[in-house]
Amino acid sequence: MTQWATTTSWKDWRHGMVRTALLLCAAAMVLATGGCATSRKEQSAAPPVIFPLPPAKPRVQYLGSVSSTADLPSSRSAFAEFILGPEPTQYPMAKPINAALNGQRLYVCDTVFNTVIIYDLVTGGAHRLAGDRGIGKIQQPNNIDIDNEGRLYVADKVRKAVLVYAPDESFVDAWGRPEEIQPVDVVVGGDELFVCGSDTHEVEVWSRKDGSLLRKFGKLGTAPGEFFIPTYLALDGKGHLFVTDTGNFRIQKLTLDGQPVAVYGGPGTTFGKFAWPKGIDVDGDGRLFAADSRFANVQVFDEEGRLLLFFGAPGPDGGNLDLPAGVRVMPWPSIPWMQERLLPGFEPESLAIVVNQQGWNFVNFFAIAKDTE
Repeated sequence: MTQWATTTSWKDWRHGMVRTALLLCAAAMVLATGGCATSRKEQSAAPPVIFPLPPAKPRVQYLGSVSSTADLPSSRSAFAEFILGPEPTQYPMAKPINAALNGQRLYVCDTVFNTVIIYDLVTGGAHRLAGDRGIGKIQQPNNIDIDNEGRLYVADKVRKAVLVYAPDESFVDAWGRPEEIQPVDVVVGGDELFVCGSDTHEVEVWSRKDGSLLRKFGKLGTAPGEFFIPTYLALDGKGHLFVTDTGNFRIQKLTLDGQPVAVYGGPGTTFGKFAWPKGIDVDGDGRLFAADSRFANVQVFDEEGRLLLFFGAPGPDGGNLDLPAGVRVMPWPSIPWMQERLLPGFEPESLAIVVNQQGWNFVNFFAIAKDTE
């Protein structure tokens, strides 16, 4: 079992190198008549944060975070930025709860602004979900998922519905039964939607065609297959559903019909236990990534439920977490600034996105190394 660690001992050396680089960059901009697009994050790079520390082989590298357009690549040249100053910050987050990446677009659910903010991680642009108005108005977006056709599904806790938007962001429909379920998460699985109801302690399965109820399972309790305040869902590639059973301090693995298969964690303060589990996701190798908002970290389990690694820690610095909620894991994307920040020799297999509900670094990006052993 490998333990996370921060790179505090590297900070003095790294800060000196960054300061020297900034001075050289400023001098170059004064002499230059133009320049390439630049990111404000690149101009104030944080020390490298990896988990675990050397001499152990690094498995996770913190790449950076996004809290507004100020953290994204700038459309201005370096020279224009030097002359005109930084562009005004646009579309800041206030209290995000989860995010989804589709191509180069990052979709963020914010529960203070009560909308979905869409950031382009390549161009640096951002905008509010176009269909979030009129009959498509979002009241509280708790989670979002995107199907293979580009349709968006937003679990709205206050409106008590799953709101559906077309690939062009226009509003399509609102599905649900407000008197029976309060959706807090929605996950697309083939032709079905898996919907989590924390108030009813159930998981419902809806048709992706029209939102009709197909089946449901679970009830209030502590036995396998029973829940107490379920909050997040995830699917693997082998026909299993994972449910964050927050009030029971555990993650449950079930069949798609709700039959219990395995339990991860339980209440406690030791490795592999949970204090208040929240967001979850499963990578292509069946590893479960589970955020704990009180431990302020993400624990990674293998298919047998054994703890492999955990990363993150409380604190304000890059790589630390503050009330983490949503977690998404996906194959390594084609995002230039992420690739440029990888340490020499680090071969990424996937990207983990961890969303903080408070602090300064809201949406955090971690590269997950290829498992070559």
